Amino acid sequence: MKSIVITVILFITTIGYGQKIEFQTITINPYLSFQNYEHYKRLTLSSPDSDIEFIEGFKFDWGYTYNLSVNRVELESTLSDGTQFKYSLEKIITKTKEADTSRFNLYLDGARYYYQVDSNEQEMNKTFTPINDSTFLYFDIIEIEVPTSFIQEFQSIVEGKTSKVGTFIYTNEKRIRLVKL
Repeated sequence: MKSIVITVILFITTIGYGQKIEFQTITINPYLSFQNYEHYKRLTLSSPDSDIEFIEGFKFDWGYTYNLSVNRVELESTLSDGTQFKYSLEKIITKTKEADTSRFNLYLDGARYYYQVDSNEQEMNKTFTPINDSTFLYFDIIEIEVPTSFIQEFQSIVEGKTSKVGTFIYTNEKRIRLVKL
């Protein structure tokens, strides 16, 4: 019932603005993607059949492939970053756990911004927060376990000296483990 009310409200509020609403079924990959955004870098949803980056009302868990029904609203005008559609969750059709041994790649970059930041902005520029000697929080979203054999090379990424693609496996919905750099 709640989803019907939300759909009706969306329809009524957008009818006068020339926005078009359509329902779509999409797949969301079990990992997020690194994106060079308009003014900074970030992690976004990854879909093999859509350009979707964010879904209002959707909570993503690492290691699960989702099939979703979403409302897609065409915006009246394209935003400055090229966004043409707004997505909201209608319902989760399936949520399938990937094998813990499934591998995926993720780009690792220690700097959030493209430009040199002032000394008072250094903390905001960091994408990694150490949790302990071998675990780091990346973009305040996902914990990364780093085996001892990769610590030295990984530390140069954390410090912003280099950037690399890493290969990972799933530990749980909030943590992944580096298996190759």
